Amino acid sequence: MKTSLLSVVVIAVIAVASVGMLIAGGYLDGGSAVNIVDMSGRTVHLNHTVNRVVILESYWTEIACALGAEDKIVGIGSYVTPSVFVPDSVKSKDVVGNIFSGVNIETVLALDPDLVIMDYGYGKAAETVQALEGAGIPVITLYAKSFDDIINATMIIGQALGASESAQSLAGYMSSLHSQLLSNASSIPTEERPRVLICNLDVWKEGQIYAYSNTSWGNVVVDVGGINVAHERFGGMQWVKVNVEQVLLWDPDIIVIIGRTQPILSSQMDSMDDPIWHSLRAVKEGRVYPVLSGSYDRESYLDWTPRMVVGELQLASCIHPAHFASLNWTSAWDWLISNYYGYLQG
Repeated sequence: MKTSLLSVVVIAVIAVASVGMLIAGGYLDGGSAVNIVDMSGRTVHLNHTVNRVVILESYWTEIACALGAEDKIVGIGSYVTPSVFVPDSVKSKDVVGNIFSGVNIETVLALDPDLVIMDYGYGKAAETVQALEGAGIPVITLYAKSFDDIINATMIIGQALGASESAQSLAGYMSSLHSQLLSNASSIPTEERPRVLICNLDVWKEGQIYAYSNTSWGNVVVDVGGINVAHERFGGMQWVKVNVEQVLLWDPDIIVIIGRTQPILSSQMDSMDDPIWHSLRAVKEGRVYPVLSGSYDRESYLDWTPRMVVGELQLASCIHPAHFASLNWTSAWDWLISNYYGYLQG
């Protein structure tokens, strides 16, 4: 039996409210102090209201802006400036580097931030956190492998920047759509679930591809009623480089090609003119779908931001159009624009 959308919304809002209370650590939003457990499990103590924040990644910056906290951003990472979902007023802030090539700690200190928000788990993240905290600057670390992680990150950013009410409302909307999507997918019989390869062809010149397994993109395939062939084979690995022989063995029903810009996607689709692809079921049946990800194109929705719920619906319409006809991804994006991304309409 399908759950009504109203029931889903109520359940989602209650769940998000519970997450918010856990994140707050017992302190009220807007109070003089707050304890926040970030996504690497660290307890971060903020002893006063955050008025100045440095954010290193484009997706966390985008969430802060969507929550109305753009005026608190005083510095950004170098990968924020190319984002088309961040206002120009924020992209003009001082750039402090990134956790791949390194963060200029002196530049960060000169900005006198109350908080730094950044990724963890790769690059120079660990040494950056150590240096910043050694200088007395609190650091919140975030990362996303799933839709729930994006919800959690939204709540954490809202709590840290004094925008909990806005974050709870936004997360409630995202969760309601996600829950409806899961409800629809649960009714799809096992025998009707297609085997899906979601990948990019950045290394096709080497005769290989990157397949998304246990990543936010890869997990969307499962959420919308597909079988992620890479996850079946490689389990908990996030993304894997596989050769063409493995792709031929999989012979997926559907192939989703991921790229960050239209030119990249066009180039990757051109790569599929190689005759080796022509024997695949997905190619023969015309079920190869190019999908944008990241923040470089206004038609990109797969990212660690509120746009992710739109990207989920977009993928659902490719993988199971009949089961998700009632969930319109363009309407979802229009709602987000009207309610949280109004700065893009200027």
